[in-house]
Amino acid sequence: MSIDVDIISQLVPNVMTMIVQLCSTLVLFLLVKKFLWKSVMNFFNARTEKMQADLTAGEQAKQAALSDREQARNELNSAASRSEEIVNAAVKEAKDEKAGILAQASKEADAERKKAHEQIEAERIAMADDVKEEMVNVAMDAAGKLIGEKNGEEIDRKAIADFVKEAAAHDQ
Repeated sequence: MSIDVDIISQLVPNVMTMIVQLCSTLVLFLLVKKFLWKSVMNFFNARTEKMQADLTAGEQAKQAALSDREQARNELNSAASRSEEIVNAAVKEAKDEKAGILAQASKEADAERKKAHEQIEAERIAMADDVKEEMVNVAMDAAGKLIGEKNGEEIDRKAIADFVKEAAAHDQ
């Protein structure tokens, strides 16, 4: 039993079949070109334009985002500098107020010292006057006991007061 298989006919295609296939392909190609080619090309052109528009819109959005980012950075820097100015102004104002308070306190302390000094001086003068008066009284009492009469007491008192004033003037 032998099987007869024609290998050559299997390897080489039939010429007629090949021509029919080529003709049918050519007819299909011409039909596609005549009826479908414009719509397919329009579809591809529209798709290309949409992609280009999307790319352009994306680039514009990117540029807008970069612009917004730069604007936000500038506003942040501006806000930072404004806040620094506000802080510096507040510090300066606080220092000025501190200096004013210290100056006022110094003035008040000087006024209190001056007032205390004037009060001490007034008390010293009053005490000196009391001492002079007491000296006059003691001298009068001593003179009265020695002399024993009080006729010219007012004259004597005036003379002793003048003497004490003169002695005080020489001490100063």
